[in-house]
Amino acid sequence: MLEPAFLNPIPNQIQPMPLPLIIKDQPKFEISDILDTKIDNRHHCKLQYLVRWTGYEGTDEETSWINANELGNATELVVDFHLAYPSKPGPLSNL
Repeated sequence: MLEPAFLNPIPNQIQPMPLPLIIKDQPKFEISDILDTKIDNRHHCKLQYLVRWTGYEGTDEETSWINANELGNATELVVDFHLAYPSKPGPLSNL
């Protein structure tokens, strides 16, 4: 669904991208929402999630498809998504 766009309150100022969290010496970015799922047979991990990243609103990097095994600690978001959309592909549908 579309959401209203909010203009930057300070004209000509570019908002810097948020820095990743560093967990076990690896950069981690926060997922704010899961938007969709799909099965992609071209990848080893066939189940993919369309996620919205925290802090990237209004940028080209706001959403991206990631493999299910890359969701990290977003298990609550996954459960909530599949409760809301039980007919969408999920962890057990790609076996």
